[in-house]
Amino acid sequence: MLELKADRLKLVALDARLAGLQSRAPAAFFEALGVQSEAGWPPEPMDQRAMDLTESSLKNHPEQVGWQFWAFIWPEFNSGMDRLVGGGGFKGPPGDDGVVEIGYSMLTSFREQGLATEAVETLIDWAFSTGQVQEVIAETLPHLIASQRVLEKTGFVEVGQRDEDGLTIVRFALQRERRAA
Repeated sequence: MLELKADRLKLVALDARLAGLQSRAPAAFFEALGVQSEAGWPPEPMDQRAMDLTESSLKNHPEQVGWQFWAFIWPEFNSGMDRLVGGGGFKGPPGDDGVVEIGYSMLTSFREQGLATEAVETLIDWAFSTGQVQEVIAETLPHLIASQRVLEKTGFVEVGQRDEDGLTIVRFALQRERRAA
């Protein structure tokens, strides 16, 4: 299992088996991760379709573990049992240009505690450490101010906006050199 440690979090990269459990057997998924059951899992916008796509992608490309979904775990939360607080990761491996896109979401009760910022910092540090990534991008909606703050706190800068199906999408980017500075 690919696992990263942050100050307050443990991040676990899903492989095809874990992705399948998440999609079809949530109780077994929680047990495999050693976390208590979370009624609100998965966090928005992760839905059944996204979980199925993650599983399928990892079955077809097991070498992409780490470039897909990661579970964010808060070890020994007050109850003495680890809690699954959010998730995120990359929308596939970096392209030939060294660009990878990141996404993340927290369960509602774990928002605004700095945990998303910690998870994103850990993921981008890991991505840059692979030597395959020159830039990490992220897209969000204008009204998701908390998400934009996470990106800004981790060094991303807004690089533009675009319209997609009547929605404005705000794009952020972080170059490897800027993160190292």
